[in-house]
Parts: sequence; structure tokens; C-alpha cells
Amino acid sequence: MLLSMQREVDWIIEALERNPAKTQTGLAEALGIDKSGVSRMLKGRRRLKFDEAQRAVEYLGVSPAVLERAGFEEPEEPFQSEPRDDGTASLFASASGENGLWLLDMQRPIERRPQAPDFIGADMTFGFYAPDDAMAPRFHTGEVVWANPARPAAAGHDALLLAKDGPAGATPACLCVLEEKTATHFRISQYGVEGKREMPTEKWRAAHVYGRE
Repeated sequence: MLLSMQREVDWIIEALERNPAKTQTGLAEALGIDKSGVSRMLKGRRRLKFDEAQRAVEYLGVSPAVLERAGFEEPEEPFQSEPRDDGTASLFASASGENGLWLLDMQRPIERRPQAPDFIGADMTFGFYAPDDAMAPRFHTGEVVWANPARPAAAGHDALLLAKDGPAGATPACLCVLEEKTATHFRISQYGVEGKREMPTEKWRAAHVYGRE
């Protein structure tokens, strides 16, 4: 059955609603986490890890193909993140780049800021100050952009494309609407640039972008 999904966890919500025999308690046991963790996950406040998604598929009895439609793929080496038990997250240095791109120094946190309530508990959330108006009207100079590379970006949502290869301390990035995602490319509408572009997935990764603070 083809499931309609707006977020990477909507297929879980739909499967739970469709089968009363499957419960959040049972799902928590299958994932090896407590029920509060499942609740936060379904509200988008906790990352659903790839291996957890696989166990959820088995517990809920849905097709593994749902993972690809939800944007899950084999995990890559993640950005290093510091513990956030205090409810804060790192803001990294940013600068203007060529062709309307931003450059992020993912190795140099400049400060820590409290996370907004909508994404407290997201494992790898990070932020940075928009260095210019290249991505206006979505973000303007000085506004904080929050992104989570551990959360799959879904088609139709805002995403921050991050180059997989780039100069040390200057990762090229662009803010866009993710129009389509396949195994080989992202089709995007970049803020501040007219028309649609295709970016190869072998060179770029998409991070979910949260709304303004």
C-alpha cells in the first residue's frame, strides 16, 4: 500500500492508526526505547535513526520500501556534535560564498544557543547566522538558521544542502525547497535563484531546516 507522507515518521503514525493491535508501547519495546521517546519521535522532537526505522518496519508489518519513500538511506558519517543535556546547541561560523552559496565552518562553533521547543531533543541540530541575504526571503542577514542533518529532508520542505566534499572549515551550503529526491539527485528550487536545479546526491546531502525562531 502506498502511504502519503509529509514527514519521515508519518508512515509510523498511519500504520499505528490503521492497526489497533500495534501500539506506541509495543513500538517502544521493538525499538528498545521508552514510550516517552516514541512520543517525542512522533512529534518530530527526536531523531528516528536508520536502524530504529528498520525495526519499526518489522514491528508494524509494513513494506521496507516505505523507508525509501520517507527519505531514509544508509547513514553516512555524521557531523560531530556535543552533548546537549542543557537544552542548547552549537552555532557555527558562516560566511558568504560564490554563486550565492554560504560557507559553513562545521569545525568551529562560535557560541551555544537554547534550542527552540519544537526541536529540543533532536540529536544533531546545529545553527548558524545567515551571513547575507542570498537566501532571502526565507532568511535574512543575521537570522539564525537551524538545521538537522540527521533528519531526512522530505520533498516539498525546506532543506539545507551541504556539500560532502569541500575545503576544510568551509562547507558550501545552500537553502532550498527540495522538489524531488532520488537515489542519484536532488531537484531543488534555491532561495534567491530563479529556476530549478539538480544536485547529485554523491556530492551533496540534505539536512532538514526548522522554521524561524
